[in-house]
Amino acid sequence: MQVGVLSACSHSGLVDRGTHYFHTMNNDYGITTNSKHYTCMIDLLGRAGRLDDALNLMKNMPFEPDGATWGALLGASRIHGNTELAEKAAKMVFRMEPENAGMYVLLSNLYAASGRWSDVSTMRLKMRDTGIKKVPGYSWVEVQNKFHVFSVGDSTHADTVRIYGYLEELYMKLKQEGYICSAKLVLHDVEEEEKEHMLRYHSEKLAVAFGIVNTPPGGRPIRVFKNLRVCADCHNVIKHISKIEGRLIIVRDSHRFHHFSKGICSCGDYW
Repeated sequence: MQVGVLSACSHSGLVDRGTHYFHTMNNDYGITTNSKHYTCMIDLLGRAGRLDDALNLMKNMPFEPDGATWGALLGASRIHGNTELAEKAAKMVFRMEPENAGMYVLLSNLYAASGRWSDVSTMRLKMRDTGIKKVPGYSWVEVQNKFHVFSVGDSTHADTVRIYGYLEELYMKLKQEGYICSAKLVLHDVEEEEKEHMLRYHSEKLAVAFGIVNTPPGGRPIRVFKNLRVCADCHNVIKHISKIEGRLIIVRDSHRFHHFSKGICSCGDYW
């Protein structure tokens, strides 16, 4: 229960409240803090950009940090572009959990955002040599009591032509509104135009597009599920879709529910 409360504070940016709960656990209620509580606090501080505070808390823990704790620090370092701290955290995670594919991906993301393509290639080689495979992302949406599953760049669905046609028209509208794709999310050293094309057909965008073209305007909410965390570019695009189409779009990713309506997400762009 305590972990759930601290985690909720972390994903909502409630730093002061989370810190208060953490300190009162033992002082007021006699609850002994464990590694999971500390991991939540390091994640809370790190997400808020207080990386030094997160690192100091880790150093003062009454026990040695585990892979999850270092992973939280790595994730926060990736969000705020601190490559030096990310590399330090990744080194510890790889030592404790050498088969943790997610940590390789996080560090690769940071290298790609910094334009360090040789380091991205090195990470790929390490994953290949150790037999580690990235978990493929996929999304699914329920329409008329039937589930439809999509992967990135999926062209196997019977409605592919309508889905891709809708997204082509959508991106013309988005550019008119000043939309700029988050090209730094692409882990390949290719031209900007190719990066935009690769981002355009992420699985959650395909699922939302399918829901739009197969349900009446102003109808029931479109509910999409994804097995991984929704990427920042998809999050931004779906906000626009909710405004353009006047639809409530609910996306459940691996972290939380996102309720998109009128161009705004319930997470406040903090997740």
